[in-house]
Amino acid sequence: MFVFSLANGLPAGSRTVWSRLSLQPLAAGPLTPFSYSVLEEVAGRAWYQYFDELGFAPMPRARVIRQVGGYPYLNLTLSAQRDAAFAAVEPMVLLFDNQRFPVADYEKPGFLAAMKAGRNRKKIESTLARYQEESAVVTKKAEAWSIKTSELRWTQADILQVMEEIERISAATFKLFLAARHNLEWTYNRLFWLTVEQRPYPENLALISSISCDLTALPEYRMAEQLLELGALCNENPVVSQWLQRHNLEDGATNLPHELDEAMQRFVTHYGHRGANEGEIRTQRWADDLQPVLAALNAYVQRKPKQPTYLPTSQSLQRLLDAVDSKAQKDAKQLAEQFRRLLQLQSNALHAFAHILTGTRRWALAAAKEAMTDGRLQQQDDVFFFALEEMKQMMTGEWNISAKAEIHSLCAKRRAEYTQWLTERPAWLYIGDAPASTATEHGFPGMSGQATGPLRRWKNPAPQRCEGAIVGTEQLTTGWSLILPFARALIAADGTPLDPIVAAARGWHIPTVVGLGARFDTLVEGAQTTILGDNGTVEQ
Repeated sequence: MFVFSLANGLPAGSRTVWSRLSLQPLAAGPLTPFSYSVLEEVAGRAWYQYFDELGFAPMPRARVIRQVGGYPYLNLTLSAQRDAAFAAVEPMVLLFDNQRFPVADYEKPGFLAAMKAGRNRKKIESTLARYQEESAVVTKKAEAWSIKTSELRWTQADILQVMEEIERISAATFKLFLAARHNLEWTYNRLFWLTVEQRPYPENLALISSISCDLTALPEYRMAEQLLELGALCNENPVVSQWLQRHNLEDGATNLPHELDEAMQRFVTHYGHRGANEGEIRTQRWADDLQPVLAALNAYVQRKPKQPTYLPTSQSLQRLLDAVDSKAQKDAKQLAEQFRRLLQLQSNALHAFAHILTGTRRWALAAAKEAMTDGRLQQQDDVFFFALEEMKQMMTGEWNISAKAEIHSLCAKRRAEYTQWLTERPAWLYIGDAPASTATEHGFPGMSGQATGPLRRWKNPAPQRCEGAIVGTEQLTTGWSLILPFARALIAADGTPLDPIVAAARGWHIPTVVGLGARFDTLVEGAQTTILGDNGTVEQ
């Protein structure tokens, strides 16, 4: 995931590195104007909060994220500059057409500056450790806010009050994800360069990933684990089992048997705020639509999957250290430990932030109803084609019925733009305004192993009757946790081995290749397909 190609070489102007891979766990596809505006505001606030807590000031007033073709891109250079200037942290190094390219300028500090930088590096470590300790408390606060939004009657006063809370309460939660992902990518990059000489790319990526196959506390892993427990309960009850097999699952959670209804409510209490492509606030959560969960339970009754055997990673860690120069093994071991901790923090942070997104979705739908009373919005779904600030103007009366024609026209235009974005596959990186593409035909190894079977392309993470098939999709996000007990192997056009769902797949021992890019489009539905997880190869 660090090897790219630029059609016309490095640009002469701005060389700021923008990555959509960094936001893949949250925003796998293009975002509607409402969802992007929320993310843009929250990411900016969270970024400043994180570096302010580190004491890395003064802060430059620069864009933290930008949008290209509907997709959000994170500014990698901005954070790398802060780390380099205040903690002498060497920036990530990418490879463009066999040319090394640091994402930010770096100058090795002198003796006194190095001492100060060393203290600041320890501040980074202690801050990340504190975030991990605080993640449970942050999650409870986010959940409490989400519950509050579910209990409101959504009077005009309620709408105005919650409207002022969204950005403030979101930033404190998203800060944990932003810090985890930023440092996780840096750690992964360091391990990449420490191992690449003895284990060439992409085999070294599989080696690095192998040290995290036992992270069973990830929320994505536990979702699948809870699904098995729920499935076992359904299987033991003949009434529920028979209902699942004859029910039209596309009807959703209508007329559930009493025993199943109680069990589903327990699942929803813990995970109902999750779903597919969660950064797109327009997307329904599991609490809104139980069909994917019901489909997974139906698959359980038919196939009765088991939880995977726990495999410790001590041998994998030793193989990693063996691939590192002896002088760097101590650093490699510390990086490996940090890699595992940050994967956990990233997943915990996303689980917390998903509560905020669910509450924000409730507010948006309530605001839409308010704007529909005088015809400014024609349907509830229109709300997602206006930025948060625009909806605030509607709610305060600044953008009123006198502009109804303008509002309708703008909504139609943005809907058309969004529809066009869905048909495109944008670049993974931008260097300034120059798009970068992958330089290889294979993907990124997410989990080692080999599997063979017919390829089945799925658009939605609901288990289907295709035992022994290789499951392929455009993007793997949290919602795909439901298929982990059933998947023989996973391939995806987008994504990286750092994404939470890919880390969870490692715990389920599922061979996984992500980031296939345009290669994914050439794969034939139904054709016999072999996935080689050790080197990111998919063959037909």
